[in-house]
Amino acid sequence: MKSKKSLEQGICILLIIAHAPDDQCITSEHLSRRLGVSDSYLKKITRRLVLAGLIQSNFGKKGGFTMNRKPEKISLLDIFNAIEGEEPFVTATGLVEKVFYHNPPLAQKREKEVLDIFKNAELLYKNHLKQYTLDQFLEDIKTNYPL
Repeated sequence: MKSKKSLEQGICILLIIAHAPDDQCITSEHLSRRLGVSDSYLKKITRRLVLAGLIQSNFGKKGGFTMNRKPEKISLLDIFNAIEGEEPFVTATGLVEKVFYHNPPLAQKREKEVLDIFKNAELLYKNHLKQYTLDQFLEDIKTNYPL
């Protein structure tokens, strides 16, 4: 499985916003400059993070983004789901029926076996991501690096 580049960017966006003082909004311009990505592309990523409830978009003269949840309450799975979506990794397309066309019950059995294997692998992957929270990556940044 290959994740989107925007997953890494989403994590970095969250780290920058989480690093800011609670009362400071971080603008999309600042984020795009800091990360070296286009502002329009960055806005697509931040939109997903807002929709997932991870960050808040604040409008006005001093607007920008702030954290909507504390970093210790945001798991890597939350970020993954915000960026990648929550669709299953693998879904059936019906091709297996063409392989076992002579035996539809066998086709269904084999399809279920394969889907179950991928479903279990996905569950293990997501459970692993759930164990890590954003605050675990902030420790060094908070004390050693400027915003």
